[in-house]
Amino acid sequence: MPVVPQNLLNLNSEETKKLFNSFQTILVDCDGVLWYDDQQIPLTSETVNALLEQGKDVYFVTNNSTKTRHELWLKARAMNFCINESNIISPTYSVASYLKAHLLEGKAYVIGGEALAKELTAMNIDFFGTGPDFLERSLSDTVEMVDKESAEGNIQAVIVGFDEHFSYKKMLRACNFLHKNETCIFLATNDNAVVKYPHHSVPDTGALVAAVETCVERKALIMGKPNRAVADKLINEGLIIPEKTLMIGDCVKTDVVFGKHCGFSTLLVGTGRYQWKDVEKFVEMKLFHYVPDFYIPSLGDFKQYF
Repeated sequence: MPVVPQNLLNLNSEETKKLFNSFQTILVDCDGVLWYDDQQIPLTSETVNALLEQGKDVYFVTNNSTKTRHELWLKARAMNFCINESNIISPTYSVASYLKAHLLEGKAYVIGGEALAKELTAMNIDFFGTGPDFLERSLSDTVEMVDKESAEGNIQAVIVGFDEHFSYKKMLRACNFLHKNETCIFLATNDNAVVKYPHHSVPDTGALVAAVETCVERKALIMGKPNRAVADKLINEGLIIPEKTLMIGDCVKTDVVFGKHCGFSTLLVGTGRYQWKDVEKFVEMKLFHYVPDFYIPSLGDFKQYF
């Protein structure tokens, strides 16, 4: 039966080093683990760089769809993380890579922002739909326009990412493109429903994905955590051995569940939405799929051991 995870602050230096020596690959979430927006969490770059110096394979695995992989790498480098761009796994890049391999003809309709558009452009994917798009005519006229698009547009994929311009018209278009083509690819960058801050909440991509899924009565293929597909390529190519891999994150619903889906050990840091008291509550409620193997208040707390 699952038990309360180890609080790693209770380990001494030798025990901590022994624990990390048991892993070859470390996957690290970004927002809430390494930084908050543009503010770095103290000592996180020092900790990550120490792991790299020890020969660990470190990957940054994020659900953030507002930046390209290259932009995330530039951000990481500006904060002194010595990570390679190829070791950053982002949903915008994953979507573009998937379409490069599977969209053999036609074009993609995209509900999403500039980062997703940049990644698709870089891989020569034919797409449309980004930017503001609101009802400017009657609903019946708009439906007629969408019918024509569906018939003549050769639309073979619908993508949903974070889009501050999300509108009824965009939902209408996505709904009809998917309804009228059963083989149409349906992807989403992630299904995070909301980002909660101390004094406010921001609806996230998952809320938009759920709206489209409800209309079409079909589930999108999620290209972010907790979908195991995020790591499948690395696992299948032997670059990641699950039993020697540690997933570090701040969200139980994405990071911890993702790690469990992949057979990784999991470490929850308390710099995000969940802290030790929440882990104890999950154990009490027998929500063991949310319970990590290990816990530490901040990733930066490890620096003292390296």
